[in-house]
Formats: sequence, C-alpha cells, structure tokens
Amino acid sequence: MERKTTPLGNGTTLSYLEREGGSEPLVLLHGITDSARTYEPLSDLISDRFKVYALDFRGHGESDKPDALYDAEAYADDVRHFIRGLVGGPVLLEGHSLGGVVSVQVGATAPELVSGLILEDPPLYFVNDLNEIYRALFEGIVVMATTLQDGSQSPDDWFQVMANAPDPYSGKPGIETMGEERIRLRLESIGQMKPKALRDAIDGSLEWDTDAVLAKIDCPVTLLWGDPAIGAVMTGEEVSRAVGILGNSEDVQAAGVGHLIHDQAPEVWLQAVNGWAG
Repeated sequence: MERKTTPLGNGTTLSYLEREGGSEPLVLLHGITDSARTYEPLSDLISDRFKVYALDFRGHGESDKPDALYDAEAYADDVRHFIRGLVGGPVLLEGHSLGGVVSVQVGATAPELVSGLILEDPPLYFVNDLNEIYRALFEGIVVMATTLQDGSQSPDDWFQVMANAPDPYSGKPGIETMGEERIRLRLESIGQMKPKALRDAIDGSLEWDTDAVLAKIDCPVTLLWGDPAIGAVMTGEEVSRAVGILGNSEDVQAAGVGHLIHDQAPEVWLQAVNGWAG
C-alpha cells in the first residue's frame, strides 16, 4: 500500500494508505490507539475489485493531531471530507471499534456517501458504559503514549511490559496472544497517537444516543462480532438490539476471538469484505 496525505476542507490533513484496484471504493477505518497500518497484512488479500483506502484518524498515525475535542462527529467530519474530496462517490465503509462508531455516524449524517457498512465489533453501547477492564487498559495506554513521546520510556521498555503482561481475559502473556510483530506495530501506533484522543474517549466524548443514530441508517450493514468472554465489546443482546433497529442488516459471529477480528480471524473478516454484495 502506498502512503499518501490529503488536506481536507475543514483544515485537517489526513494521512492514508492506498491500494489500487477496481471501480469499487473501500474505506477502512481503524480502532482507537491504532492506525491504518493495522490493515497492511490484509491488503493483498482484499479483492481486486476494490480500490482500497485505509485512513489514519486525526490524532493517530501520521495524520494531524489538533488540540480539539475528539468525538464521533469530529472523526466523521474528516471521513466525509475525505470521501467527497478524494473518492467522490459512495463507498463501502469498514470500521473496527472506533472506526465502526465513526462509520455509523457517517452513514447517519451523509447517506449519499455510503453504499454499505461493515462494522467490526463496534462499541455501539459500550462507549456509554466503559467497563473497568477497558478503562484500566485505556488509562495504561495514555501513560504509554505519553512516556513514549517524552522519551522517559523506550519502545523496548514497553515491549517487555506488553510481552509479559497477562491478557485480562485469557491470562496468557501478550507474546502468546499477540506475537512480536503485532506488539511492535501496536507500540508504533500508540507512540504516534495524541494522548488527548484517548483521554477524551475515557472522559465520555464518544457517548451518544446509539439507538437514535442507528435508526437513521438505511444502507446494508454487516455486523461482525466476537466472544464477549474473551474481550469482544458487543454482547449477543446488543447485537440483536442493533440488528433489529438497523433493519437491512446481518450479523456474523467469529468464534473463539475477542475484539480484534481482522487480526485473529482474518478469514471471517475477508469473507465479509470480499463477499460484499450490497
């Protein structure tokens, strides 16, 4: 994938990865603390019928990091400007976690820009009631980002912490659940992230009237979800509730994985993307 940047009409410049392909535009939106690079291992496996854009959100990766409120509408405003200014037509939006929340916001506010949504374990209700495991995790990541950027801790220091820390759900060390390459990539993205972006989320900037926003979506939606017992943020009850409101939608559960479906069950993710029929 080729790294590019584009200035938006709202004063922000976004960095993104682009892969050439066919006439169908696919825009990939990563989760909070992550970056567009999370999709690089999958890029060659995505159908050639898609021209692929993977964005770095504001405050993340190589995009601008304004000192402003990081809420769903701010992220969505960037995506709307990106699609209008660079792509020009309706896109298939795939969003993981925060990217799923932003995808819904774009679909609700600019339906003409969206042909369909693939939502990968989006915290549609979770953002309104952050559990203690994720709250502690996010607080720790704020510290990681701050110390990586001020130089008081090195990537190697934090690698040892992440490699040896037990997963809060499985109890296995990070080196077993993530592997070295993924840990290094996560450290890179955390080191690039503006700590305020995550701090705002912890403080409630992403809270919204979920059902009211979902009710505005009229395009086809595929909702991917994992196992809440091992870290997925959507429960079966929440999935049923969301699908019932969305109407033109389906849900697909990836067995044996938690929140990181595209990492841990890439075959499920690729089937949803490559098999998209709208």
